Amino acid sequence: MRILIANIPAAEEDSEGGWFLKTVAVPLWRRNLDLVKGEETELIFRFASSGMPHAAFSACRYLPMLNPIAIFHAVVQAEREGFDGAMIACFGDPMLPEVRQTVNIPVASLGESSMLLATMMGYKFGIVSPSLYVNDPIEQRIDRYGLRNRSVGVRATLEKGDEQEMALIDAHHGIECFEKVGRELIADGAHVLIPGCGLMSPALRLAPGAEKEYPNGFTEVGDVPIMDGMAATLKMVEMLVTLKQAGSSWVNFKGFSTEAALGEREASGQVAPKSDGPIFWDC
Repeated sequence: MRILIANIPAAEEDSEGGWFLKTVAVPLWRRNLDLVKGEETELIFRFASSGMPHAAFSACRYLPMLNPIAIFHAVVQAEREGFDGAMIACFGDPMLPEVRQTVNIPVASLGESSMLLATMMGYKFGIVSPSLYVNDPIEQRIDRYGLRNRSVGVRATLEKGDEQEMALIDAHHGIECFEKVGRELIADGAHVLIPGCGLMSPALRLAPGAEKEYPNGFTEVGDVPIMDGMAATLKMVEMLVTLKQAGSSWVNFKGFSTEAALGEREASGQVAPKSDGPIFWDC
């Protein structure tokens, strides 16, 4: 089973940002996902060569909107390359409905998968976000997924983008911030805590740099479990791929036409962005 991990941060492969993704972020993501992935599952991480780096996302609500088109093209390209499924590793679920309309391989995303699984782990969940700027969009997705009665809301840690990235190296500060906000959500009635970011989730689960204090990762606040969102999303993709390979129904395409949607984009030259250099690079 070959799964694409489509990522929202962008950087040229040989840049400082690309170095960080290749040497820090991807190895930690792999360690996190290796805890649960099937023996036959192969994971490929794909990044856009141009766009905004993750550290800029917490500065303004507009900036994260510059990158989602790359998510769309990355997954469309993956289907053509023979991938069995794709995972969008961003809690904002960028381009999720648009991608699902266009490709015929299973696609799951971090936010939707985490929220749906949380309803099986406890009656109400609370989401810890990395920035006030993403709180409203996350709240809107809670409503879109029909989970308002199962949520106590979203609270932000107020960490800067570079602090969130540093948690992949030393999670002490990130854990402290998450625990503080998590206890506020628990006081609001949360039975499950969800890390609302693709960097925050593995930083908590593996607690890099804080292994002495948290040898099994930071997985609970008191007796309230913390969702392992990255692992949950991968298992969702694997399940959907398995259902598809078995010939079972796995998604409702009523009202959609993947061939027509892709054909229109091919006819208009909009299937992939034009560039003199490489559009994506893989790890």
